[in-house]
Amino acid sequence: MTDPNPLATFARVADSEQRRFEGRNLRVRRSPVVHAVRAAPWLASLTLPAPACGQGWSGTGVGELHPVSDPVTCSHCLASAQARAAAADPDRSQQLALPLPMAAE
Repeated sequence: MTDPNPLATFARVADSEQRRFEGRNLRVRRSPVVHAVRAAPWLASLTLPAPACGQGWSGTGVGELHPVSDPVTCSHCLASAQARAAAADPDRSQQLALPLPMAAE
């Protein structure tokens, strides 16, 4: 059975990929280089996660990019203020939220 609205299928793929990369950085295939993530135009008004520095790769994209909690190591991502701002901070989840409750005296 074919989907009467193929854009809806693509939208589900785009949403799923965006959720996989939420708060994460990425690796392309088995590369040791870790990139920050940005939303890149895909189809219609849909976007997919991509390296923030614009690093290209051959292939379809879906399934070739892997979410990681490792810090960014890409020199291009680290040199770009926009890419640095997009980078997920792996230590952020360990940081206590402020304001801290005061201890009872």
